[in-house]
Amino acid sequence: MDKERKCAWCGETMLPKVDRKKSDFGDIVERKCSKCGKVVAVYLESEGEFLPKMRSY
Repeated sequence: MDKERKCAWCGETMLPKVDRKKSDFGDIVERKCSKCGKVVAVYLESEGEFLPKMRSY
């Protein structure tokens, strides 16, 4: 479950929208700001959930 985060682009507190896509490298997870629509994080799903462990300011 995602927690609310502050968007680095617009500065608003939001729950990111999560999209999953396929690529030649594997399944990609893309998180976008639900307020401004800009990309907050993109990573391979096989790498695991590292976003909750990252420090946010």
